[in-house]
Amino acid sequence: MKKSFSLLVLFTLIAITGCNAQDNSAANGSGDKSPQKKTDMTVEELKSRLEAGDTNLVVLDVRTADELKGELGALPGIIHISLQELENRANELDKYKNKEIAVICRSGNRSVTACNILKKDGHNVINVQGGMRAWRKL
Repeated sequence: MKKSFSLLVLFTLIAITGCNAQDNSAANGSGDKSPQKKTDMTVEELKSRLEAGDTNLVVLDVRTADELKGELGALPGIIHISLQELENRANELDKYKNKEIAVICRSGNRSVTACNILKKDGHNVINVQGGMRAWRKL
């Protein structure tokens, strides 16, 4: 009887451990074999794609209008919608849902917030790491 009870406890523990391991892999995405979308790009990658004339890429600058006129300047051909206006004007970007939107700001912080707003709206976005400060160092 003791042996049967010990075996029952052992099998129960194995079953619980196995189920727990399966749940953790699903929760952390490790069970998913699909490739992860890239969420960041360097300014070097952005420059390379712009110089190559990548027609699948548009650049959104989320700095203020005054910042565009400031010392860091602005990239040519950008779309400008400040972060403060983005939620109200995100629909202006709907025509670019089939393209990748590279989001840039001064240092890379506001662009992360902007990416999160646009992802919720179904846009394919990528954050430009380091922002215009990093671009200026190129």
